[in-house]
Amino acid sequence: MIRHRLSLEEFQALLEKAPEGARLELLDGEVYEMAPIGSGHASLVTYLAKQLERLYGDRALVYVQNPLRLSQHSLPHPDLALLKPREDFYRARLPEPGDTLLVVEVSFSSRELDLEVKLPLYAQGGIPEVWLVEETGTLEVYREPRGSHFRHRLIVEPGEEVAPLLLAHPLLRWDPPRGTPPA
Repeated sequence: MIRHRLSLEEFQALLEKAPEGARLELLDGEVYEMAPIGSGHASLVTYLAKQLERLYGDRALVYVQNPLRLSQHSLPHPDLALLKPREDFYRARLPEPGDTLLVVEVSFSSRELDLEVKLPLYAQGGIPEVWLVEETGTLEVYREPRGSHFRHRLIVEPGEEVAPLLLAHPLLRWDPPRGTPPA
């Protein structure tokens, strides 16, 4: 069977014809429908956005659930990203790997996709650091991309501290909302 990988231009044309409210992302030329966002997922993204803005907002832009131009064949929508500041807030173009300090994915209902598809694509694209949040509240930190994987993996449990490698300080106390429902 011959498969055709879509380019960003072909994907944009597809989006124009997609039903209103369709949540799609392009990963290595393939179109994926994004999982619906439940209350647990939404509350965690809100918590993280607030914490990242409070701690690093003077040195980075907090980019929430927006597209990242990873390559000519990949346009993921990470839950959060920290970007290098720009006066135009990326109005002239979408952020690319060189603009990206950190990507965060809340992996409640998308863990397999995040680990097997997105994480290797982020590594290949040169994203310096990726945080995956598990449904259990554990934070997995991936650093130093090499090829299609990351050299270092750090597990952060609730109550422990971590900071994005490229921002270093201050430390974020990892204390996700308690009693967060799944998905």
